[in-house]
Amino acid sequence: MKYFVIVLIAIACTAPAEKFSSHGAEITSNDALNTDSFLSKVNDEDQVFKVRGTIEEVCQMKGCWMTLKNDKGANIRVTFKDYGFFVPKDISGSEVIIEGLAKKEVLEEDVARHYAEDGGKEYDESMRNSITFVASGVLVKEG
Repeated sequence: MKYFVIVLIAIACTAPAEKFSSHGAEITSNDALNTDSFLSKVNDEDQVFKVRGTIEEVCQMKGCWMTLKNDKGANIRVTFKDYGFFVPKDISGSEVIIEGLAKKEVLEEDVARHYAEDGGKEYDESMRNSITFVASGVLVKEG
């Protein structure tokens, strides 16, 4: 009986598993960097990263890009590999895990203007400085 009670307590104290909806290639939720760690490692060459963060904004036209919040005010723009999948347009504020290629770059003015328009914002020259993340897979935390 004593062991049965211990097992019940252990089960009750176990944190429920996180649930995610998956978009694009299948990825796992383990070993993801937070946005601050990611920002300290990304440079101007393509590198593979897995990042956990919170969505700041999603393209309201198709769900074909999103941005991630971060404390440093960096513009982390996420697009999707080969334009092969999109994310729901109503997931701003959701936690996500993304995996793919990232680098720092200066966007062409017309591209930055396009992103501003899709996001319902007025273009600002600072929008050209960006961290471009091309995700092969995205997990969106449910609940």
